[in-house]
Amino acid sequence: MLSIISAVFTVIQEIRSARGRVQGTSETPDNVSKHLDTIDESLSFVREEVRLQTARVELQVKAITDVATELRSFLDNLAARQREKAVSQFFHALKSGNKDDKKLQGILDQLDRARNELRLRISVAQVGLLGNLQDGFRVAFGVLEQTNTMVNKVLGINLALMDIVKNQALQQTGQTVDGTITVNTDDVLAIGMPAPDDTASMNSSNEARETNAYGKFGHDVRIITGDMGGEAARGFNDSFWK
Repeated sequence: MLSIISAVFTVIQEIRSARGRVQGTSETPDNVSKHLDTIDESLSFVREEVRLQTARVELQVKAITDVATELRSFLDNLAARQREKAVSQFFHALKSGNKDDKKLQGILDQLDRARNELRLRISVAQVGLLGNLQDGFRVAFGVLEQTNTMVNKVLGINLALMDIVKNQALQQTGQTVDGTITVNTDDVLAIGMPAPDDTASMNSSNEARETNAYGKFGHDVRIITGDMGGEAARGFNDSFWK
């Protein structure tokens, strides 16, 4: 994943350079730097926090790379067209509301959505999770708490697993001798742990279907609805909406 993040940083530098060559009166180009700053911050954080470098996060970093590359190409093309027409009677400046301005805003919106999706995938990272379906699950609270503190500081969100552990801790006498807290299997499944009816097929690479939901975890949370065990999925989702 580190090589992918490095590639994004390279594209971001190229975008900043291309932005400097674009002329016009629209405020949209000025917003490019703001969008890039937020992406830069998020990716720098993921690069430093190994526990957040999950497969799902990696896929989203690749998606961000694609959008950033599109943005770079657009700005390069726009700057080139402006240079070509600078000596002609008609100068193609970027103005608020024109075709190029709307196109640029659309790409920035895509970049924004890609970053929000990255934040979501970070929030469901199973940091400190131990165990399996047969024996049950525990969370190394110290590890989870440390990572969650950093996530909250940098991204302003909590890990979903931290919210689950807090709820579980209220129902328990405290942490075990080894510093772990037991968590309900259904709660673990809800943030993405695959749980097919046949545990022998857990290594299946099939991706679970996802739906957006708003519930007791606080914000837009992605609830996994596929490949997680029928009754467990239905039971948790039913209680989630209450």
